Amino acid sequence: MTSTIKPGRVLFVAGYATFLATFNETFLNVALNPIMKDLSVNAGIVQWVTTAYMLAAAVMVPVAGFLYKKIRTSRLMALSLILLVVGSVIGGFAPNFAVLVVARVVQALGTGMIVPIGMNLTLAVAPKNKIGVYMGIIGAMTTLGPAFGPIVAGALLAHGTWHVLFFALGVLAAICLVCSMLWIGDIAQLTHPHMDALSVALAAIGLIGLLYGVSTVFSGQTVAAVVALIIGLVALAVFVMRQRRIPEPFLNLEPFGNRAFVLGVLLVIAALMTVFSMNILLPLFMESALGFSPLQAALTLLPACIVSCVLSPVAGKVFDRFGVGWLVSVGMAVIACFVLALSFTGGSTTSARIVLLYAPAIAGCACVMGPAQSYALSSLDRRLYPHGVTIVSTTFQIAGCVGSSVFVGILSAVSVAREASGQSAAAGAAAGFDVACRVAFVVDVLGFLAALALARVEAKSRAAACAHADASAAHESGHDAEPSLADAMKRDVYAVTAADSAYDALVVMVRNGTTGIPVLDEHHHAVGFVTDGDIMRTLVGDTNDKVSMSYVYALWVQGDKFAQRVADLRQVNVMEICTHRVVTVAANATIDRVCEMLAGNRVKKLPVTGGSDGKQVVGVISRSDLMRYMVASVAPVGE
Repeated sequence: MTSTIKPGRVLFVAGYATFLATFNETFLNVALNPIMKDLSVNAGIVQWVTTAYMLAAAVMVPVAGFLYKKIRTSRLMALSLILLVVGSVIGGFAPNFAVLVVARVVQALGTGMIVPIGMNLTLAVAPKNKIGVYMGIIGAMTTLGPAFGPIVAGALLAHGTWHVLFFALGVLAAICLVCSMLWIGDIAQLTHPHMDALSVALAAIGLIGLLYGVSTVFSGQTVAAVVALIIGLVALAVFVMRQRRIPEPFLNLEPFGNRAFVLGVLLVIAALMTVFSMNILLPLFMESALGFSPLQAALTLLPACIVSCVLSPVAGKVFDRFGVGWLVSVGMAVIACFVLALSFTGGSTTSARIVLLYAPAIAGCACVMGPAQSYALSSLDRRLYPHGVTIVSTTFQIAGCVGSSVFVGILSAVSVAREASGQSAAAGAAAGFDVACRVAFVVDVLGFLAALALARVEAKSRAAACAHADASAAHESGHDAEPSLADAMKRDVYAVTAADSAYDALVVMVRNGTTGIPVLDEHHHAVGFVTDGDIMRTLVGDTNDKVSMSYVYALWVQGDKFAQRVADLRQVNVMEICTHRVVTVAANATIDRVCEMLAGNRVKKLPVTGGSDGKQVVGVISRSDLMRYMVASVAPVGE
């Protein structure tokens, strides 16, 4: 069966939009000097072009997680891109600095939603055995965007004014908007959550206070920075307490109780702090200490960007096949080693040497970011995906802000101290870069320790799974004389694929008179199980485990509305509503074992696995099948 939702197209739009969102974060960095001259503002004022954008985007990240369950996916994605287009047009025509800041805020309202929406869409449509590849592509976009921003902007500024940058971004965003309107369906299952206004206010105050405080702590405004940090931390503490007390939290904090998720997030933070800070530190070092032009500095970073683009999907494939532990451990070790090597470059290095040292560091980041995100999010229950994505997306903002502010602050402080002692500005910048890299090395070593801890968590999880499988096999082999499952199961497998829609699943159930069917991947392995209850919940828009037929009846008697809800199932990917943790039973299991599994897991039906690899779905067994088999053994049907 063919679904109207094409995972490849959804991934393209999500990746393209994510690239634009992160690209916009650094796009104007090389244009700050021309803006200062054109609009007659000083360096302290012009920084609000970046600061206002960062703060607005940070606030929108948690809001996006809420809206993802409130507004139809197609409309929400379109809205975020429209805001980016409108903000770009305003910026292109901005006559003064105030209007320019407004334009950046409007852009941020859109881009702050794009990254979490893109990650949610990717998780929703990615086949279970390709989550690493899909998330690796999204991870590559978060790395490529900030890196390509200065390169493209530098090339455009060579032929035009800073206004051209906004118009160019507007055109790119408009193309993405068209693709989104054509290819993004209503993928998310809406639950219409209640918005707790106080929680939103606390999250906004907390994030703004934290990020503003960190970004200004090295700018000489120490008192303002400390006050902002205290206000931010207090607001976030109150926010956390409120989420635990209210019946419908704005952000579900359950993911923090999952050790694998927490360790994955810590790895993402360590890798992102390195990527974001190096994208600022290296250009500053090359321009101030080595005398490179902005374009030369940007082009020196280009090979590392290409390495990241190529390696991120490869790292995703490796993750899908071999797991996360050794991959992120090697990745963090490589990052730490080459960041430390960069700290010994001195003030007379060459562009080629920087490439040879920086590219492996970025390669290490590619091995960490995508796999760590994928493992962290896939370790959660499906209902927590939007909340997990919100947390991960928020760490993007925090890690980027903290990394760039702290490391640039260290570079500046050391540089000023060296100049005060009589050294040249170039020597001071080189010394500041060396110290900043060594501090980054310490952060990366801590990340390496987190990677080792995550590897242990994964190893324990696999050992537990193997022990359970061995126990099951031993139990089954010890009962060879008992009746076999093969005699009772149904061999006609009615199923859908992971790319099919909820409507496709409904049609299969209705045509074959069944109440539940497995969801299969291209290898005929079960990656989900969808029931009539899942369909009912989607029809009535209810997330409760038990949905009364009276609700469905109330919808049915409305005629056109029921027909529209059924038609809307075509826009819902079956993986969005099905159970992902599929309980299966081996074809050589005994009847006794099947009964235990049905009762122990409180399910009515189980996919039966076998085939060449022992994992292919070869049949289905239900309670009704067992009852018929048992009754037939003592009272033949003909009697």
